[in-house]
Order: sequence, then structure tokens, then C-alpha cells
Amino acid sequence: MMKNIFFLFTFCFFISCKGKNKVPLEIIQPAAMQKILWDMIRAQALSAQIARKDSTVNEIAETKTLNKKIFEIHKISATAFNKSYIWYTNHPDIMRMVFDSLNAQSQRESQVNFKEKYGHSKFDQLKKLHPIKNIDSLKAIE
Repeated sequence: MMKNIFFLFTFCFFISCKGKNKVPLEIIQPAAMQKILWDMIRAQALSAQIARKDSTVNEIAETKTLNKKIFEIHKISATAFNKSYIWYTNHPDIMRMVFDSLNAQSQRESQVNFKEKYGHSKFDQLKKLHPIKNIDSLKAIE
């Protein structure tokens, strides 16, 4: 009897947890959301750069214009994006995964840019400055 109750409880637990981290179909999926947010972050940086060079440009208006273009490129509406963004803010565990992916993408791009500019990677430069004997010494550098 106790065994049956345990299995029933376990089954109910797994059923209740199933789909908890699943993104509904009407919400922009994590991979697409990551790409959209990446483009929006870059658009905001571009708007700031343009506004610094040209005082007649309103940075906020420029960002809105670029965001509209991003929505067109990704074939979504501002309403769909806002609905999805609100959903992600209400599900921080999934939003964290998206932002972790964005962070990793930023680091990869930074590494490539550094290598193109200086002819070697940041890691190669760190190895020259700090010989790495084991993984713990690598963590100490970070």
C-alpha cells in the first residue's frame, strides 16, 4: 500500500513539473529571443554612438527606429516581442538561460575581435602573463 502511494506521489510530482520550463508556442522561443535581444543590444549601442557623433540625433528616437527594423528583420511585431518579454520576465529561470547565452555570445565575439585586432586571443595573452598550471589557477585569473 505504501509503495503504491509513493509511486502515485512520484508520478503526480513529475506530471506537475512537466512543462514547467516549456515556452508556450505563442511566445518567441529562447533561440529566437536571444537573436532579437542581441540585435537590440547592438542597435542601442549603435544609437548611442550615432548620437555622440551627431548632436542633432535623438538617441531614444534612433533606438526606436532601429528596433522597428529589427522587428521587421525577425518578422515579429512589437506587440509580440513585448508579450514575450513580459513572459520571460515572469519566468526568470528561462530568461537567465537566454541572458547566459547572450553573455557567452558576447564573450565569443569579443574574443574574435581581440584576436583580429592583436593577432592572438585574450587567453593566449593571459597564458603569457600568468602561466596556468591547473584549472584552479585559471579560475583565479578570471
